[in-house]
Parts: sequence; C-alpha cells; structure tokens
Amino acid sequence: MRLLYLIVIHFYHLGIRLAAWFHPKARAWVDGRQDWQEQLAQWRNTLAEDTPILWMHCASLGEFEQGRPVLEQIRQRFPAYKMVLTFYSPSGYEQQRQYPHADYVAYLPPDSPGNARTWVTMLRPQLAIFVKYEFWLFHWQALFRQRVPTFLIAASFRPRQVFFRWYGGMFKKLLQQVTFLFVQTPADRQLLNRHGITAVQVAGDPRVDRVLAIATAEINFPQVASFATGHRVFVAGSTWPPDEAMLLQDQSRWEGDWKLLIAPHDISPRHLDQIAAQIRLPYQRFSQLAEGADLSACRILILDTIGMLSRVYHYGHLAYVGGGFGVNIHNTLEPAAHGLPVLFGPRHQNFPEALALRETGGAFVLPTPADFPERFRQLQDPDQYENARQAVLTYLNNSRGASDKIVAQLEVLKSLKV
Repeated sequence: MRLLYLIVIHFYHLGIRLAAWFHPKARAWVDGRQDWQEQLAQWRNTLAEDTPILWMHCASLGEFEQGRPVLEQIRQRFPAYKMVLTFYSPSGYEQQRQYPHADYVAYLPPDSPGNARTWVTMLRPQLAIFVKYEFWLFHWQALFRQRVPTFLIAASFRPRQVFFRWYGGMFKKLLQQVTFLFVQTPADRQLLNRHGITAVQVAGDPRVDRVLAIATAEINFPQVASFATGHRVFVAGSTWPPDEAMLLQDQSRWEGDWKLLIAPHDISPRHLDQIAAQIRLPYQRFSQLAEGADLSACRILILDTIGMLSRVYHYGHLAYVGGGFGVNIHNTLEPAAHGLPVLFGPRHQNFPEALALRETGGAFVLPTPADFPERFRQLQDPDQYENARQAVLTYLNNSRGASDKIVAQLEVLKSLKV
C-alpha cells in the first residue's frame, strides 16, 4: 500500500506540472513550491536553535478559517512560539501569504519521503497541527519518527473512508499514532473508538468561533445598507448557475417587500454578464457603485467582490448557500452566525455543521430547485421564521468554544509550554 500511495502521489504531482502549462492555478501550485528548501533554511537561520515553533497545516482557505481561531489563541497566550502556516492549494496561500499572526507562510512541499524528512528536519517544530482532512503519509511519518507531538483538529470522519476499509490498515495506523484527535461530533468519536482509536475529544468546529467573531465585529457597508433599508433581504451566497437560475426564474418575489443580494462563486466578467442577462428588474453590481450611491430603487444587488460575504449576511433576513445542486454546498456557518435561517441544495451530507443546523430546524434542504418557492413562502410566516431563527441561535450557543477546548487540552498534554 505504501508503494501504491507513492506511485499515485508521484503521478498526481506529475499531472499538476503538466497542467501548469495551461492552467493558472496549477502554475501557481508549481511555482509556489520552487526553492522551498532555500526559503525555509533562510528563515530558520534567523532564529535561535531552541526557538519553539508551532506548525499548522491547512488544505485551503476553508480549513484555514477552522484553524485560525486556535492559532490566534495560542499566539496570544504563548507568544514565545513562532508560527509556521502552510497550505496545499494556491487559493489558501495567495489570500493568506501576509497573514499577520504567522511568522512564516509557505506551501506544503509535495508529499514524498525525501521532502517530508527534509521539511521536518529543517523546521524542527515543537508541535504540528493539521486541520480537518489533511492526511499526508510521509509528512506524518517524518513527524512521528522525530517524536513531534502531532494533532488533528476539526476532524470529521465517515465509515467509508480509507482508514476504515480492509485495505486501509496503513492509514488507520497513522490515526493511531497521532498524539490527539479533536473531532466535530460524537459520531466521529464513536467511529474512531470502534477502530481502537481512543485519544479523541469532541471539541466541535473552531470555525464557529471565527464566524461569531466576524458577526459581532463592527460592520459598515453604506451601499449595502442603502440597498437593504426598509426591506427584507434574501442573501444568496456562493451561488452557481443552477442556483442563480432558480432564484431568478420568478423575479416578481423581489419586487415587493423582499430584495435579492446575490454573491456568485464565480465573479469572472463572463459569468457576471450571464447573470445580468437573466435579470429583468433594476439591479446593480457592487464593484460599480459610487460612494454614497442611493440603492433604494435597486431590487437585485450582485456582490462581485471577494472577502465581503461573511459580513454582508449582517444585512440579510434569510440566506441561501449555493453549490448544493452541484458538487457540494459552501459555508453555512457564515449566515448562521448572523442569526439567519439557511436554505441549501441536497449535496450537503459531508458537512457536519449543515447536518446539525438541519436537525435543529435552523436550515432547510431543497431537494430540487422546484421546491424553492414553497419553502420561501413558508419561511415568510412570522412564527415559522422565528422558530428557525431561534434554532440557529441555539445551535451557535451550543457549538461555540471549540478553540478553548482544543487549546486547554494541548496544555493538559503539556504540548504547549510557556
């Protein structure tokens, strides 16, 4: 199995290098890993030999939002540690390369025995934290060989994953060697326990702490406030073409008390033009608004920017999270943090927070786009809406504090020292 993994990883990386000739993201993946040894050595040589280093690794931006509250709390309480943050994908690295709470931000080197051994030997971390789904065989083995305490946080497991298959013994052994696993749900812990993995704590999702911090901070977007004043706003976040077609099929619902704010996942000029071609009501694109613009007559606002959506939910009354009619839904915690009931499509089963919101009555699944009008009508009933909103708030109250639990356990295990 180890040889098979090595072969698969080799050809996967080869495929990315070939794709780099044609695809900008693949090119960024390759270019970002050039000269990584020299860059790491240059940074490490600026530190004393005994400087304590914490290494956190995230796949991309979503996982970073889960790890971020933990890293920042450790940074505040244990300032002697130097923080190293790595990403696998360009989408995470490019947006957080200047992240102020990390001392060194880099790409994770390709997972090979030599790369992993060199990375861990040169970095010399005191502990390593991986977020959610990041399982890298050779990097983990290199950490274990050098007896570096290694943790997995915000983890979520399913019975059909390779760890629990008859052929996955090598990968299950990785989980057994991890110092401690922090999982999101009791079901995760039960699954691990059944397979003999007992160094487990149900801590929840640290991303709840992050979205609550965003939601409670000062939020001021005057143009969006102008758009929302005197109306109820339906915020559709991270939408894809099937979502947009559903929301724009009957636009009469956006002519009265309700307005539509739509934040597409793809904000390329071509896709924005495709959305605009479907709109028959007065609309605006946020990027084209002048300061102090009056949006009282605007019925549909297209949020064609990056980085605002998590705060723009503040102006909403009801939310829809896109992607559920395609590959998978996007972030449901961001609208929930603002107390908004959430709607999404059927592809949500791999997201514990979406399942939990649904079970508590704060989120609603649309099996098909044709189910949207009836569900939208139901949630306009004041009692049904308030019940859903209270369910969201109850979920948030019960789910906050994951970061505190994780950092406290790291202290108990004496993996963090003043």
